[in-house]
Amino acid sequence: MDLISIGDKVRFLNDVGGGTVVKILPKNQVIVKDENDFEYPVRMSEIVVVEKAKDNYNKQFKEFASNVVENIKDNIKKVEGTLIPKPKIEIKKDQKTEFMFAFIRNYDDKFDGFDCYLVNDSNYFVFYHIVLRGENGFEKIDTETLEPNTKILVGQLTREQINNSKEIIIQSILYDNPKCTYHEMLERKIKITPIKFFQEHTFVENEFFDENAYIFELLKEDLGLGNSIRTQKEFEEQMARKDEADEDNSQRYHKRKQPETIEVDLHINKLIDSVIGLSNAEILDIQMKTFHKTMTDAIMNKAGKVILIHGIGNGTLKSTIRESLEKQYKLPYEDASFREYGFGATMVMIS
Repeated sequence: MDLISIGDKVRFLNDVGGGTVVKILPKNQVIVKDENDFEYPVRMSEIVVVEKAKDNYNKQFKEFASNVVENIKDNIKKVEGTLIPKPKIEIKKDQKTEFMFAFIRNYDDKFDGFDCYLVNDSNYFVFYHIVLRGENGFEKIDTETLEPNTKILVGQLTREQINNSKEIIIQSILYDNPKCTYHEMLERKIKITPIKFFQEHTFVENEFFDENAYIFELLKEDLGLGNSIRTQKEFEEQMARKDEADEDNSQRYHKRKQPETIEVDLHINKLIDSVIGLSNAEILDIQMKTFHKTMTDAIMNKAGKVILIHGIGNGTLKSTIRESLEKQYKLPYEDASFREYGFGATMVMIS
């Protein structure tokens, strides 16, 4: 049996109909959403995959991109019988091509997260499609055309989205370079590691923004220099080298603060005044938002440990927290001191 993934279209073996897999559960079960948006658990042995998520996703993008590019490449608009030429675009004299994705920290009273930019430092037009992949499948960020030698704000991601997402996927078609009539389609996958988004040395000075930015170089072409980035593998290798250099610089040049221990009580009566009218799911959501804010603040402030007081209860909050620590933060944890907290707390080691 094929490995079942989120986003796969499936058909029921013992019943009529089917749907889309939106969540993987323990004990070989999944959550399937049908055409009426009703979700319910099904055993993997009782469904069959009729279309893989990636195949369906790529097929839709290629069909959509093909139609859009056909319209774009004409690039001359006909208005009341008069041909109006497109505005003249600035073209660089060199043939260097750099295509980048950048994050800039954005924090105020109304928003806590990151601005996301695409930077097109080349003579190509770029048609792009950007999606965010999380635990429940794909979420569109933006689809548009970027002119040569420009940058564009493609969207914003909240602190919670960063903590709960797996990767950003950028698909793009480069075209209409005066010196190049063809360029292969690009697909880049940026793995989201939440802890890196809250480390100061990750954001660096650059020539494209006034603020420090966390920059991913999606494509780099410069004949003769031997440092081009043309494939996903080269992109991942370049990011691995960058991570090693960042870590080395962080340890060498940044003095660490004396590690502190942060303690937070996640009992709901400590977080809000009243639970009247709230469901168990809404209560858990409030507790998890406090958990995520505590973790990201602790990481940003280079805390040594975090004590999460979750109580015993039915164990739902404890298991949800520990699953997040393993899958999203990838940080070690253990039961906190029994003498101080009994069985009701988890200690997370950050540094």
